[in-house]
Amino acid sequence: MYSVLLTFLFVLFFAVAFSLQNSEPIIINFFSWRFQGSLVVVLLTALACGILLSVIAFLPSFLKKRRLIAQQQKTIAELERTFETQTPQPDTEDIVVHTPVL
Repeated sequence: MYSVLLTFLFVLFFAVAFSLQNSEPIIINFFSWRFQGSLVVVLLTALACGILLSVIAFLPSFLKKRRLIAQQQKTIAELERTFETQTPQPDTEDIVVHTPVL
């Protein structure tokens, strides 16, 4: 968990440092749209979109694994309950000790 946080802070630090050094105004043309703004805004927006798409791509496998783990834990609990009810507890009266005769 700490490695994810450190990686995030590392990327964030360098993104901000890079953006602050590249603050010229630019014009972006995309088909018929035209956007004029600072390079800082464009870079940070692109970074945020990349992070968002990464999280969205990761989410289905994460949810599938959580569902599988929950299902397996439920199965384990059921098997443990079944084992406890089916295992006979020995009574001390039923134990017979055989000693060899010499």
